[in-house]
Amino acid sequence: LDACQTLDDVVEVLRRAKNVLVLCGAGISTSAGIPDFRSARGIYEIADELDLGLDDPQCLFDLEFFKDNPQPFYKFASRLYPEGVQPSLTHRFLARLEAEKKLKRVFTQNIDGLEAQA
Repeated sequence: LDACQTLDDVVEVLRRAKNVLVLCGAGISTSAGIPDFRSARGIYEIADELDLGLDDPQCLFDLEFFKDNPQPFYKFASRLYPEGVQPSLTHRFLARLEAEKKLKRVFTQNIDGLEAQA
């Protein structure tokens, strides 16, 4: 990939590619309005604003805590996804790669389903 110095170079590589693998994270969904964990207006800040009685917002994602007290998670989950969220340009790009039978795998931490929706 030393030949990839410009965006045009990347476009050309993708045009010729037959097998594309993508690693992506929360950033592809934050532009669509899905909060990430740590940024301003992220999941941890939202959890603090909801006054869920947690010592640490990470408790929301701890199975043992959930088994003991699921109410904070359910209260939080009802606010997790804003209404009207649509796939971002990146989600649509991945869908195009898939439609062109170039995309072999997407590894992501995202659980919002926007990749499938695109």
